[in-house]
This record gives sequence, structure tokens and C-alpha cells, in this order.
Amino acid sequence: MNPASDRAPCPYKGSTQPVFHPAPKTGRFADRFTIFSGGKLEYRKGQDLVLKAFRAFAARHPDALLVTAWASPWPSLAASLNDDPTLAPVTLRPDGRLDVTAWASANGIAPGIIIDLGALPNSAMPRIYREMDIGLFPNRCEGGTNLVAMECMAFGVPVILSRNTGRLDLVAPDRCFPLEQQSRTDGAEHVGWGQSDVGEIVETLEASGANRRAAEAAPRAERNSCTR
Repeated sequence: MNPASDRAPCPYKGSTQPVFHPAPKTGRFADRFTIFSGGKLEYRKGQDLVLKAFRAFAARHPDALLVTAWASPWPSLAASLNDDPTLAPVTLRPDGRLDVTAWASANGIAPGIIIDLGALPNSAMPRIYREMDIGLFPNRCEGGTNLVAMECMAFGVPVILSRNTGRLDLVAPDRCFPLEQQSRTDGAEHVGWGQSDVGEIVETLEASGANRRAAEAAPRAERNSCTR
């Protein structure tokens, strides 16, 4: 018997280099400052923090554009965001799908400054990433590293990452803009999670992307650290 046949394979988490790699912008979004946020809509992913921070940032920067990929085959998970009394509840369409634009509008974000991509296949994402100026990921918890953030990093897109849980394998000064302020998250089911500060997110957006020159000079991920 070959001992090697009894060994379980060890696939490394990352993005496929022939697909996810730096590429020039096409100018699709012209002079807008594009902020990408991805991941299924739920409390754990922190999209409520994204809305609050973007709302404040966009009030000072009318060229800001939030591009979201928050679709999920489990829209019921989005109800976990409804416990925040400072935000309007998540909006669902009559067919039960998420209505991200309506939810954002109910929370003070005009339709003209947000684009919701809906449900896109992963193969379509490179066309989106290449147009982004920065990625924003204030996730409260990740069991792994956060694959969507790694795909952005593989494209050379600067990212803002919360310093907590599985993200610690990604966070480094030469790889991202880390969100250092991590307070405890309420609830026994959230032990060990991290709560990012909205004020720090806004400050980091200002520091990293008030103009495109700042974004272009931002820390870029090593391609080999996020690709396979």
C-alpha cells in the first residue's frame, strides 16, 4: 500500500493567477472614485458599517461611487443586519431577492452613487475589479482569510481590511490599510469577533482615496501571496 495515497490533499486558498491579475482600467466609471464591497449580505460581513462609512465619505466627496456585490443564495441571512436601530431594515423584492439599492436609499445613499451588481458569476468579477480604486472589507469575522478581498489584492487593488479573526493572515502594512480599532461584538454567538469603528473607516478612506494619486501609491498585495 502506498502511504502517499492515504494523505489528504492540502489545497491553498487563493485566486487563480491567469484570471485574477493586475490590468489597466477601461475608464468605465470615468472620473468616479470607485469603492468596492463584496460578500453575501449579513451581519458577519459588516455591510452595515460600509453603508454608514460610505454615507459620510460621499457627503464630502460627490465623485464617490460604491459598487456592491452583496447578492446571496441565502437572503434570509441579511435579516441579521436588522438589529441595528440606526439603520432602516434590509429591503427585499417581491420575489424574495435582496434589493440593495432600495436598502441603501432608505439609509441616505442616493441611487446615483451606488451600483449593485446583483448575482454575477465569479468569472465576470475581473471586469469589475480592474475598475476599482479601493476595496472595503470591515468584516466582523472570517473563518478563513476572505477570498473576495484576496481577489481584489491579486488585481493590485488597495484594500481596507479589519484586523480580526482569519483576516490576520492577510493584514500587513505592505499589503493593505488595516482597521486597527476592533471592539467586542455583542452576543454570545459572536465571541472573538471584531467590531470596526465607522470613524476609522471614514478616516482610512480619506487617507487612502481622497484622490487617485493617493490610491495609486497605496500598499499593493504581493501577487504570489493571493494567487495560486
